[in-house]
Amino acid sequence: MRDLAPLPSTSYDLCVIGAGVSGLCLARMAAARGQRVLVLEQRPEAGGCLSTAPVAATGWLELGAHTCYNSYQRFLDVMEATGFLALASSRKGLGFRMVEAGAVRSIPSCINFWEAALALPRALGASKAGQTAEAYYSRILGPKNWARVLNPALNAVASQETRGFPADALFKKRDGRRKDVIKSFAVRGGLGPAVQALAGLPGIHCGLEREAVALTRTEGVYQVRTGRGETIQARRAAVALPADAAAALLGPGFPDLAGMLAKIETRTVKSLGLVFRDPLAHLPRMAGLILPDSPCYSAVSGDAFPVPGRRAWTFHFDGSGGDEAEMVQLACKVLGAAPEAVESSFRRDHTMPSVALGHGEWLAALDASLAATDLMVVGNYLSGLSIEDCAGRALHEFQRVFGRS
Repeated sequence: MRDLAPLPSTSYDLCVIGAGVSGLCLARMAAARGQRVLVLEQRPEAGGCLSTAPVAATGWLELGAHTCYNSYQRFLDVMEATGFLALASSRKGLGFRMVEAGAVRSIPSCINFWEAALALPRALGASKAGQTAEAYYSRILGPKNWARVLNPALNAVASQETRGFPADALFKKRDGRRKDVIKSFAVRGGLGPAVQALAGLPGIHCGLEREAVALTRTEGVYQVRTGRGETIQARRAAVALPADAAAALLGPGFPDLAGMLAKIETRTVKSLGLVFRDPLAHLPRMAGLILPDSPCYSAVSGDAFPVPGRRAWTFHFDGSGGDEAEMVQLACKVLGAAPEAVESSFRRDHTMPSVALGHGEWLAALDASLAATDLMVVGNYLSGLSIEDCAGRALHEFQRVFGRS
């Protein structure tokens, strides 16, 4: 997907900075409205946190998000528009397991049901409002069950420590499900290509390996300067970058907005994909492993869609972890695999937000500051971390600026 050719134009109706889920969903909506859209992406490929690597000739391995749900109605519309919804495939009921003291165990076997039963009365009438995840779930499950089971499980989902997350930001209830779509599914060929396909829709040009280094607005027109020295003009602009990168870009031209975005803490997640020339017969087929007390939060398997003679896994490490050789060594130790059995490896770093109590109030203040502008801000640090939250924020900003008609 390398695109080193000159841009076809220096003037657009909308310039979207960032080609992740949020940015491309927004671009798709604007292009459908007849807008000429340019999407700028500093990486060699679009997709953001959705990234897919090949496994031999027929398989694939997700390096970012792994699963979609039929409650993701906005994102399902996107997949339908590009034809990828037809590739939705069930994960066949495989579950996660916990690694405890070097042994692979079922999650129920790690729960102290006596403690959970004693805590149950405290769950009646308990409110998540104003509570951290640790405070709320320790109360209704018991502190040991929280520390031993639920906290590592939530960390595995978010790929970061979740003790201080707002309790009401987790396990979101979504309105409605698509009855014609599998409840929980993967996409054959990967989620990366499913999102990248948006960049090729009519009306959208995606300029890859083009970092936006400056964004200003003069006389009602946005100017975007890239690291290649190009200057693009656009009637409207959207910032679809991680919070820290968005704050840095907006600082010179929009200092108040940048100051608000700088309040969001971010974490780096190092994802390592490994393909083994060995089916690792000593490990049963599973969705993946939760890894407490480790620099790696989770190991997600490709077992739902096996490739003969291979076993594929993605390990999601804390950003403070070691170099790639150390990561491979730890991964092989967890799986009981020989390093020489690694056929191929893939690396991808992701920037994730670390939300805290008061995030809802912060978001309301941000939206109030954006209300009188046609600058759009989207990303996974606003309405939530999931793919659907990204698509939903894109719709929110599109309707705010372009209207609902």
